[in-house]
Amino acid sequence: MRLRLLLILAAFILAACGQSEPAKGEAGPPGPAGPPGPAGPAGPPGASSGTNGPTINVIARACEQTACGASCAENEQILNAYALNPGGVISFIDQRNVTFRPKERPTVLVLACIGK
Repeated sequence: MRLRLLLILAAFILAACGQSEPAKGEAGPPGPAGPPGPAGPAGPPGASSGTNGPTINVIARACEQTACGASCAENEQILNAYALNPGGVISFIDQRNVTFRPKERPTVLVLACIGK
């Protein structure tokens, strides 16, 4: 029994021998940057634009009346409509036409149209 206890105790002592706590303290300054890696693969081609893609037509109309309107061409639809010197109501009549009732005058109604 004593021999067995002595062997178990020796095993625990030997098992604890190689283990030590890592040194604790402040980290040193970072080392120099390594060399740059190789270039990555080429990305996918972008979407076409210009003559192959849709064009945006911007229309600016002076508005000095109580209600003004603007329209896109027959082959276009409204992308956005806004007023310079804001304040008023923009109403979208359909995909091509808007009306604007400004709160203050004079102002400018801007209509952005995009081809269908």
